[in-house]
Amino acid sequence: MDIRALDEVGTAVDWWFIYKVPALSGTSDGFNYAYYDPAAKALKPSQHVLLEGKGALDRTLNAIFAEPADSVGWILYNDEVPADADMPDAPGLGHAKGLIAFDVESKTALWLLHSWPKFADPFHKAEPPSKLYGQTYMCLSLTLAVANKLAALMINHQQPQVYFPRVPKGLDPHSPLHALSRGADPNPAGDSRVVSLATRGGKHFLVIAKNRQWNKDFWNELVAPALNDDMDVETWIRGPIPSIQASDGVHHVFDIKYVDLSRLPGGVRGWAWPETRDHAKWGIARNQPWVCVGDINRMVSQEKRGGGTIALQDQVLWEALRGTDLLLLPPTKSEPQARGMILATHGKAAAPRSSLAAASPPRHVTVRPSTLPEAAVDEPPAPA
Repeated sequence: MDIRALDEVGTAVDWWFIYKVPALSGTSDGFNYAYYDPAAKALKPSQHVLLEGKGALDRTLNAIFAEPADSVGWILYNDEVPADADMPDAPGLGHAKGLIAFDVESKTALWLLHSWPKFADPFHKAEPPSKLYGQTYMCLSLTLAVANKLAALMINHQQPQVYFPRVPKGLDPHSPLHALSRGADPNPAGDSRVVSLATRGGKHFLVIAKNRQWNKDFWNELVAPALNDDMDVETWIRGPIPSIQASDGVHHVFDIKYVDLSRLPGGVRGWAWPETRDHAKWGIARNQPWVCVGDINRMVSQEKRGGGTIALQDQVLWEALRGTDLLLLPPTKSEPQARGMILATHGKAAAPRSSLAAASPPRHVTVRPSTLPEAAVDEPPAPA
């Protein structure tokens, strides 16, 4: 059985990206999304909704879960497992969400990294995950050999909480995939890694990961220095966040405050929301076309969790995301007040080379009147 990412119509592709829109009054039921793969040529709203069985995410997973061959295996992991898993969550393991699926006969595989709590459940679909918040998903087509390299990294870096593993008889019992199916190492030596891998189609990507014992901020201490660039990052923010100053003393990491997908080609009016409605974990470099899709937040509390991100270069996707992150001016706030809100959110950071950089949002961020009511930020907290 050939395991690989499938696009919106079920055609095999090398990789794809999805951005789920949160539940927004009158414009999104919480399962609408924007889709991109290199053949699609643009990040744009999908005509499908998640979990209806017709889009890229559903087609990719249904092809694996519906009637798996005896040679097919998978490793599902999530820091919040579905109720069907009937196991307590282990907060000492990684803040990591995704799955690796593989076939030992065709030696093919895929990796889906996402931000959706309690997803996926191949056996029970009556209770879909939360629709309230924005989420991101990236799926890569791999070889079995690359999947094993990924599994070896995950065991003692991302440290995922594994559930519902399926281990085919033909899987080498000494392989990293077999080892990962038995669970992550909860007590490895503190470490972080940047590993270069490639998809089946030859697309090079980085896996950037750290474990809880490393005990440093993921985005400031690892991602920005590794990519050698300033970063704009959209993650779940609840509680204290790190400085905007990266550990190399040169680069800075800014938190995206609002997302506006209505600006995409064919964008839907009203597809805009504040970061309080977004549970995604993505980032973009400011000067190079790096796109990161991960599973760990930029919060001080997450220094004590393992996790990681996929980083790849794609000019089209980078430009699309670069055009959607912005500061939307709340109805009663002036522009200086709005800029002050960003500075206040970042806290008293170590002084960067330019004091203006600390007081201003990233250069490409637009400040303009908001179409969102202030009440939109008052959603109840969701699982992280």
